[in-house]
Amino acid sequence: MTNSKNDQTASQIDELKPPTPWPGANARLLGLGVGLPVSGLDRLANFSAAEFERFTLEWASDYLAVKRAEIVEVQQRGGAGDKGRDVIAWHDQNTVPDRKWTLYQCKHYGSALGAGTAAAEIGKVLFYSHRGDYTFPEEYHFVTHKGVTSPFQDLLDKPEDLRKFIIDNWDEYCRSRIRKDPVELTAELKAYIESVPFTAFRAKQPLTLLNEHAQTKYHLTVFGAPLIERPKPPEPPSEVAPGENEYVTQLMEVISADIGHNVTNLTGFLHSEKHRRLFDRSRLTFYHAEGLKELARDQMADIAFFDTLLKEFHDGLYHWHTSEPDGYPRLIETVKASQNIQLSKHALEPHVLPNDREGMCHQMANEGQVRWCDK
Repeated sequence: MTNSKNDQTASQIDELKPPTPWPGANARLLGLGVGLPVSGLDRLANFSAAEFERFTLEWASDYLAVKRAEIVEVQQRGGAGDKGRDVIAWHDQNTVPDRKWTLYQCKHYGSALGAGTAAAEIGKVLFYSHRGDYTFPEEYHFVTHKGVTSPFQDLLDKPEDLRKFIIDNWDEYCRSRIRKDPVELTAELKAYIESVPFTAFRAKQPLTLLNEHAQTKYHLTVFGAPLIERPKPPEPPSEVAPGENEYVTQLMEVISADIGHNVTNLTGFLHSEKHRRLFDRSRLTFYHAEGLKELARDQMADIAFFDTLLKEFHDGLYHWHTSEPDGYPRLIETVKASQNIQLSKHALEPHVLPNDREGMCHQMANEGQVRWCDK
């Protein structure tokens, strides 16, 4: 997706690669020791080539491929032999003849994209579609981190002026920049250029690109957008919900072992205030931790933040949730230890309350990561 060349000798059609994690993401989210926040547009404009490639992979994989319902498949092309195609968004299944498609040309330039540089890219799609290598796209978007120059935007705003610019300047900007051998502007190619809709050529404005990236699960990590205030944790429903079954089953095992006979529901230990309090508090704190999960899912757009936090609790509490004796003592000691466990500078750490810490123990049980009673 950058303007650097590589040693590939054939065109690539790749599934979108998973974007690599951003370095220092937690520091960016927490804002510790990093000074005043940087605006999204300024941060985008200062991306290195590698950062812009990661950014566009995030945008393509979680906006184009997920949020755009009219797109059925997104492909990453690139390297030598890509014939001027970087990211392809297909609008039809591959069983449809003459599939409609949109081309996104993602390029990292040292400055705003000008008409001369863009003309070479436009020339490629004109030449190869005329030759029959592929059909002319429904839309062609230039995607850059610094936008385009005003003169080039003027041409994009007036498609017929852009068409004339390409034809008049073919020898200067296109002839020797499409492939190894020069491409002459023959009468047939010129007639084709005059026939295709130049309204297809557009520039993805940096602010639009940011707004679309903001709809992906990656945006908060990259730009450190502030979280809104955490909502009040949900209250446990009066009846045990299906999503609680695993940790509640384990609670019944703990209570059964401690009380001396098998219980399978609340009526089996209503007479014991100690065990009734344990059951009620466990459900309360489990739902407090559910609030953290909702925060990660709804406001940070990535449940993985909660999953990694849960792993920190699991690892940090290992010597308690595997200790002897099992049952009630193991559960209580693990819950006590959860209040003192040191967390890394995790994105969710500022939002973790004491009830959340206790609830994470029951979240671990619900995920089958711990057993309070050995069997």
